[in-house]
Amino acid sequence: MLALISDVLGIAFTFTPPVYWVIDAVTAVVLLFVIGFRWPLLPALAVEVIPGLQLFPAWTLVVLALAGTENKKRVIDVKTSRSN
Repeated sequence: MLALISDVLGIAFTFTPPVYWVIDAVTAVVLLFVIGFRWPLLPALAVEVIPGLQLFPAWTLVVLALAGTENKKRVIDVKTSRSN
């Protein structure tokens, strides 16, 4: 939810770069605190820093991708634990 809110606010504040930078910095810190360090967060941060790509919802897509891989990993772990 935080990533989605950050991307929506980012679009709203596209023309005020200092506010946009603060939103991205806070989002990065909070996501690192909540989900820990994950390599896919670095490209999302790079996309958010590059002017012109700010309209791309990088935070939301990365968090959804991480949630999908974690869910897939849990399903595989459950299947392997049942077979043992």
